[in-house]
Amino acid sequence: MNSTVTRPVAVGIALLAAAVGCGSGDDVGPDLSAAPTGVRWQDYQGIALPQSDQGPATVTQGAATGFEHSPRGAGLAALTHTIRLSVAPDNQWATVVNQELVPGPARDEWAINRVQLSITGPAAPEYAPRLLGYKITEYRDEQSRVDVYTEYSDRSRAVNHTTVSWYGGDWRLQLPDPQSTDRPVDAIDELPTDIVTLEAPT
Repeated sequence: MNSTVTRPVAVGIALLAAAVGCGSGDDVGPDLSAAPTGVRWQDYQGIALPQSDQGPATVTQGAATGFEHSPRGAGLAALTHTIRLSVAPDNQWATVVNQELVPGPARDEWAINRVQLSITGPAAPEYAPRLLGYKITEYRDEQSRVDVYTEYSDRSRAVNHTTVSWYGGDWRLQLPDPQSTDRPVDAIDELPTDIVTLEAPT
């Protein structure tokens, strides 16, 4: 009696263990260090920005859209949106905000502050950042955290801590909560060795 009960149970446990073992072995996450392919550079407001096979697919009125739903797409979106948002001129910034940012209080507050400024020409060379690359510190299909690395004319370097969310079929920049006390940008002396290098031409 015992043998007829124990054998099916033992077999069932063995099959379950095998299935779990196979699942964990095959469950390899996305490659966060894969570099974008087909990269070419285009000027936007005096700053070289990349376009690649992973995005952006379209640039209209200063707004870049159409990023691949992948780590590479998230990385490209993070650096592209960050730069375009910072230097979009008066006749384009509203389009950039509407198409590149996740709606919410943070976007609304940014727009209110932007109305008080005026940008009519390209960034001055001494203030224009040069992209060096990015590092994905957290990746999920619906939201990713990306550190964007830049260099300035005085050779100083900085890292911009960004978040992009998959919204409306594209990666959009998620601005930090207006009440957040986290530092969005930090000065750095050296680049991490494990960034995805995406170095703009000089």
